[in-house]
Amino acid sequence: METKGDEKIKKYESIPSAKMLLASLRSVGYTDETAIADIIDNSIAANANKICIWFDWDRKQILIADDGDGMSSEELIKAMQIGSSDPNETRNINDLGRFGMGMKTASFSLGKRLLVISKNDGNYCNAVWDLNYIEHNDKWNILIKDETEIEEILNYKKEKIQFQSWDCGTIIIIRDLDRMIDFDNLEKSKGKFYQMISKVKKHISMIFHRFIEEDNLEIYVNGNLINAWNPFIIDNVATQELSMEIYEDEKNTVTIQPYVLPHKTKFEDENTFNRAGGIKGWLNHQGFYVYRNRRLLVYGTWFGKLKKEPAYNLARIKLDMLSESDFNWNIDIKKSKAVPPVVIEELVMQVALLTTQSSAKVYNSRGTYNKSANISNGNLKYIWEQRLNSLGQYMFYLNKKNPLLLNILQQLDDDKAQQLKTYLSLVENYSPAMMCGIVDMNNKSTQKIDDEIKYKDIIRIEEKIKILKKLSYEKEEIYDVINEMPEYSYLLSSDLKKIIDGGNRE
Repeated sequence: METKGDEKIKKYESIPSAKMLLASLRSVGYTDETAIADIIDNSIAANANKICIWFDWDRKQILIADDGDGMSSEELIKAMQIGSSDPNETRNINDLGRFGMGMKTASFSLGKRLLVISKNDGNYCNAVWDLNYIEHNDKWNILIKDETEIEEILNYKKEKIQFQSWDCGTIIIIRDLDRMIDFDNLEKSKGKFYQMISKVKKHISMIFHRFIEEDNLEIYVNGNLINAWNPFIIDNVATQELSMEIYEDEKNTVTIQPYVLPHKTKFEDENTFNRAGGIKGWLNHQGFYVYRNRRLLVYGTWFGKLKKEPAYNLARIKLDMLSESDFNWNIDIKKSKAVPPVVIEELVMQVALLTTQSSAKVYNSRGTYNKSANISNGNLKYIWEQRLNSLGQYMFYLNKKNPLLLNILQQLDDDKAQQLKTYLSLVENYSPAMMCGIVDMNNKSTQKIDDEIKYKDIIRIEEKIKILKKLSYEKEEIYDVINEMPEYSYLLSSDLKKIIDGGNRE
């Protein structure tokens, strides 16, 4: 019992049930190929030059071996703990993990037994998570196998994997593949098992293509070397590399490199064209490719901002971020989700719009285009667009992809560009259409606003406040200006004053 002031506080240690928690971790949402990729991350983080993966139908197991750094017994036990690293710690640029959960949750999503053998300085150690044991005993027990069993495992496929000849390294064996194999229908499961191997090979070739290309990383699946699949088709001379954009602040460093792929007529044959389309086809592979420490997280997405159109099939954009930005990008345990921070949304969409414009030109040109053409050519007359604001009311907004405006913004430094954007926001909110009552500017709506929408609006307001304060405007004038903007009319006056005063967001 502890005391705090005059209060007496009772504390009870609440240890979750091993059986129930580990059963829940099996349903995080991995696919077979994303689970394998998450395990490979650990091998790359351990400085592996060679990774050998073996899918063994006869033994109903998966084996992943690498020649990375290896671990001592103490290091292995720590690595096997659930949540073995602090997600708030600054990560090494080569570290592809974050939560200390990936190897375990990925393995559990495939099977019920995870055995890890590691070799360091010629010494072997091992550790096992056995979910059958845990279901029976409900204990947080990591098991250790005896040397006889380990020796038998090390001799398995040794002529193919050559683990014993490596100075150091780690083997992961996943058994009791109940999530992959229906043991009551083995014939049907066998076909699916081999189809899964094909999917994994294609997935690995894409997710880790930069490590294969840039670091000469060798990844083998059942003895076959995986070749990199580069989504930007850089070996084709007709691929256009557009202007790179870089965003940097105290929380984010993001590099955006857009590409426009060649027209179908610029590929040597139909097979080459189809392979360039990707494992899910041309339509599904257009969009952004988000890399974290060079590892591909998300691909073929417009972040819900653009509809996928055939004319955009040639637009692919490489977006590089570092692990220090994980929380700003809402990276999940599976490393299969990423959401751009609101501060770079506008830049991301500007690049997307320019790239899709250029894609449409090439797509519709049947390959007759000039690579040096100005990609920002567009419809100068398209000045205004009408769309819904946060309240679900229609407002008139300036067309931010107008080529003349884009050209001006590209010539300004960040501070001047932000001033111009703030002015344009005033133009939108105080346009004659708004002042004439098309939107009720005085209606402080009680409508429930989605928290994410409100958060993003507050970020935008803070940006405007920062600019206006820098230009020596007083708080009262800033409040009056923003308070009468139709776009933010749902915010209460008290909320707005807190934001202007630098108070906490709600």
